[in-house]
Amino acid sequence: MTKSTALYLFLFLSFLHSCNKENKTNTGSFPYSVTFSTATGYASEVHEGYLADDKRKLICGVPKSGTEDGPWQYDGTPGGQGGDIAPSYLSLTYASYAEKKFYHVEGDLPKEKILAAFRKGFKIKGNEAENGEVPWVDGTYDQITIGAAPGGVVVVWLAGNHHRTEICRLQAKEIFVNKDEFRPNPKPDENQTQFFDTKFNIYVPDSLKTSIEKNGIPYGLWDKYREKYNYRFRLHPYDEKDTFDQIYRINYNGESEYLIGAKAAEVYKSDAIPYNVTFMMQKYNAEIEFNDTELMNTFKNLKEKHTGKPIDIVLVPSFMYKDIKVYAECDGEKIELKKFLVKRIWGG
Repeated sequence: MTKSTALYLFLFLSFLHSCNKENKTNTGSFPYSVTFSTATGYASEVHEGYLADDKRKLICGVPKSGTEDGPWQYDGTPGGQGGDIAPSYLSLTYASYAEKKFYHVEGDLPKEKILAAFRKGFKIKGNEAENGEVPWVDGTYDQITIGAAPGGVVVVWLAGNHHRTEICRLQAKEIFVNKDEFRPNPKPDENQTQFFDTKFNIYVPDSLKTSIEKNGIPYGLWDKYREKYNYRFRLHPYDEKDTFDQIYRINYNGESEYLIGAKAAEVYKSDAIPYNVTFMMQKYNAEIEFNDTELMNTFKNLKEKHTGKPIDIVLVPSFMYKDIKVYAECDGEKIELKKFLVKRIWGG
């Protein structure tokens, strides 16, 4: 192949790639699968549902993949449903076994917001180069997850490759669905109450049954998880030299992201409280699970006392990273967190 032919081929392929990218952007064509998820322990199951475009034309169904019991940060079981057109409408009916009722939700989805998120995407690790380096390349979401929480809370996320972002929150309403229309095999000798009692006993964990009996269902909790605070993570290393290299965070509101480099971690941003975070430093790594009640109370108090001031979650490792203390700091006030769990520390 001559140099001129090779150059022509390169320019032609580049032109095709540009056209395909432009066409994809203009038409809103991004392939994705669809899953259904639920709040941790609060088992739910899809009865029927679908996503549609702005003309209410069917794109795909919401998969009936059996009972889901969370956690809230889990994308649910794949069921062979999906599409490549950004949806504008959702209709969904599902059973909530902890509440012993059916819910139905239908409403518009923010198509332009979905398209913007698809187009923006995020950075992911590419293939290893010959010199051993692994470059960061452009990636984007490949899944739409619909989550259901007690009280008819329905949240829609885009998910893919360690990233998850909330698209919208909808409100479902309780409806009646004949259990024999829901069941794959009708049971004429079983009434509606018996049906839900059986499902409750089978699918709701014993610890949650005890909690519900004692305190009731904590309605409103999943909306509290969605509250945003202006904060960042900060490392106070033993030798004053270590820095964050990468951070993989999962939040209580179901969102997640992969932060690259020390600078990304240093930036304050509006975010929900963290649930599980993996901190990758220069030699050591640590996975920490945070307590929702402790963090919400701490952040709320700091926000009220220091209006408009950002918050730091500070990690203070001991020598050789045998242990890690964690503090919340804001405008000179320092509060030690006590209820977090260091799940593992490794490296060195």
